[in-house]
Amino acid sequence: MKAKIRAPSPRYPVLDAHNDSIILRQVRGDPMDFADVNPRYHVDLPRLRRGGISAIFVMVGEGHLQQSLQLIDAGHCMCAAHPKNFALCLTASDVRRANREDRIALIMSIEGQAMFSERLENLRNWQRLGVRVASLTHGGGNIGADNTFELQVDRSYFTYMAADERALVRRQSKGLTSFGSEALDEMARLGLVCDLAHANDNAFWEAIGHGKVKVCVTHGNCHALCPHMRNLTDEMLKALAARNGVIGICFFRFFIDREKPTLDRLADHFIHALEIMGPDHVGIGTDFDGLPSNVLPMIEDAAGLGALWEKLESRGVRPGVLKKIGMDNFLRLLD
Repeated sequence: MKAKIRAPSPRYPVLDAHNDSIILRQVRGDPMDFADVNPRYHVDLPRLRRGGISAIFVMVGEGHLQQSLQLIDAGHCMCAAHPKNFALCLTASDVRRANREDRIALIMSIEGQAMFSERLENLRNWQRLGVRVASLTHGGGNIGADNTFELQVDRSYFTYMAADERALVRRQSKGLTSFGSEALDEMARLGLVCDLAHANDNAFWEAIGHGKVKVCVTHGNCHALCPHMRNLTDEMLKALAARNGVIGICFFRFFIDREKPTLDRLADHFIHALEIMGPDHVGIGTDFDGLPSNVLPMIEDAAGLGALWEKLESRGVRPGVLKKIGMDNFLRLLD
């Protein structure tokens, strides 16, 4: 067994609400293990330690059932192979215990449920296997498609769109399918957290209106600052906060600024979300290893989180608020 890697105590521990490293490693045929140090990726064990990332919503499934089973197995195997460094966690108490033991908590998430083929037993089985966060969709739509089981009728638009045009698209689109509504009921019963990243605007609002399911947006930014359709309008941010939800501000440059993304502009998104939502509803969703291969995230890898804290501190964000952003707000959803 490899020796445990230690690093100086980070300024603020981080729960990263969206990480695609396992699936990217699987697609490339590399070891699906964060202890495998590989500069091709944004994340590995030494850099997680240096950056103070103490918990991760690690993505273990998107559109293919068998692939998802392989990714879930990889998460379990990673924790079994490196019990001093990783722990598979189901609850906030599990995460806190793992962190007290200086282990990085892995919380399994899935990015869409089309792979379940409109069978709630599959959703229940994934919950039994340890998944605790589930997106409604990865952006696809169910309308007019053969053998498609998306939970929203119309696809999502992943492009820049001004507020008036976005409102028009919403008026012309449909949200959840009937099975999508059933899945929300079952997620509420199971205690799964519903991730609304990638959902079209109507599906977002219909899920927000479902009063029992826990909601979040694991990776997305503020539409008022950058008019990308993956970013939330101020109205959406307020509604998410009113439902006790959390948004993970993302490091993807295209979500930060259309023309000149900078670290200062990334800080603007954190500060704007804090002003609109309050300090209990903003977190971090890096999207490490989930970006186009030719685009570096604004924070280039897991070791670089210190630069974000320094920037936010210089902009006047208080330590108590930074602690909530780093870990506490997303962790609350697992209680």
